[in-house]
Amino acid sequence: MRYYWTRFSFKYPQIIIYMLQGSEYKIEDYLKWLDRTNDFRQVIRRRKLDYTNKAKSLLILIWLTIIFIYVIAGYLLFQSIILANILMTVLSVFLFIISPLVIAYGIVIPLWLGKIIIQEPKQHKIVTTAQQIFANHPALKIAIVGSYGKTTAKEIISTILSEGKKVAYTPGNMNTTIGISRFALTLNGDEDVIVVELGEEKVGDVLDLCELTCPDIGIITGINEAHLSSFGNIDNTIATIFEIKDYLGNNILYKNAESPLVIKKINDNDKFTFSQKGTNGWSINQILTNINGTTFVAVKNNKTLFSHTDLLGTHNVGIISVAIDIADSIGLSIPQIISGIKKTKPFEHRMQPRRLRGAWVIDDTYNGNSEGVKAGLSLLKSLDAKRRIYVTPGLVEQGDKNREVHEKIGQQIAKVADVVVLMQNSVTDYIRNGLKSEKYKGKLIIIDDPLEFYTNLDHFVVSGDVVLMQNDWTDNYA
Repeated sequence: MRYYWTRFSFKYPQIIIYMLQGSEYKIEDYLKWLDRTNDFRQVIRRRKLDYTNKAKSLLILIWLTIIFIYVIAGYLLFQSIILANILMTVLSVFLFIISPLVIAYGIVIPLWLGKIIIQEPKQHKIVTTAQQIFANHPALKIAIVGSYGKTTAKEIISTILSEGKKVAYTPGNMNTTIGISRFALTLNGDEDVIVVELGEEKVGDVLDLCELTCPDIGIITGINEAHLSSFGNIDNTIATIFEIKDYLGNNILYKNAESPLVIKKINDNDKFTFSQKGTNGWSINQILTNINGTTFVAVKNNKTLFSHTDLLGTHNVGIISVAIDIADSIGLSIPQIISGIKKTKPFEHRMQPRRLRGAWVIDDTYNGNSEGVKAGLSLLKSLDAKRRIYVTPGLVEQGDKNREVHEKIGQQIAKVADVVVLMQNSVTDYIRNGLKSEKYKGKLIIIDDPLEFYTNLDHFVVSGDVVLMQNDWTDNYA
């Protein structure tokens, strides 16, 4: 109750909408965030409210509710003075005091009603139509699953195959049932290839999405502790991602041999595993990577590809080899494949380099998994720099592995970075423990205001620095 007064701020309605937006309008997640928040001055720290039409409508509803409550409270207070009624005075004050709670919890009611009455029936119709579209579409359908790397894999494969085929793919990180279904409604019917990424948060999700999209080929990008808090344990995660194998049967399923948890489910003679060494007879060698991209040579029988991609890091080569194999199997020529690889570029907030006052900043803030941390640190270590600076808040949704994962991350950082910048939160001490265990001798900086730090990054770096920023927490994670 110490900070209850912060609920009476003029910005309180915006804060409530921001919390709903940050929870993706998932009522349960919003209520959990609301219940653990005491000081509402500290909510909007990393991002800003996006004034969408939905946000504006809810904001208007909240302000109308506030005005209504205050009018009633004012009327009761006025009447209590005229009638000298203490009970009416108490009731007026009580209404004023509880008004923030009425707003915060009451906003759930129209959201819930809208979901039941409007959203769910509409979505059911969209999903049913989408199932028919996918089932009847003649295109080669490729589904990508995994704890990490799905969006990057989708972009790489779609870019390369587009050199010789008409390709459609789900935009951004759209990987839910309704998102994929809305994508299906945009298809023309004349596409040669359709590439979709399938999300997962609970057991059965991948199988459900396979039944929606009817894939002919599958790709498992890797498995780790991501979403462990919703899956409960890693065995559930593995079983869910491998639901695609159950669906595909004998159809091709590419599996990342560089992911330890995937390796457990791979047969030694499986030719459709992939890594930096290649896949299905394609041999990758002469890999070189720097701030300008990655080069390598791919060879299979009498076919040789001398390739360059603007993507940073050797960890991308494995999935590129998958794209090469698929492209070759559906008839793209060697020049077309080489041209497609050349067009692959860093994606927004995924190992995306930019110049800043003579320094290089590598934005990998979309990354939120331990394998990405490992790949990022490997890249940072390989680059020439005056100072190697590593910036992170840590990872979310690591479940009961939270401490173990972050102490390991601290140990890995200690071997690479000259400067470590941590965003203060619940895992900061775990990372710091990992740094201490490796006797880290570099500079450690703890940041309380991430938004201010990122906004003023140009004042922090000097010429010759290389800064790697990995992962970003939304404010609903503490």
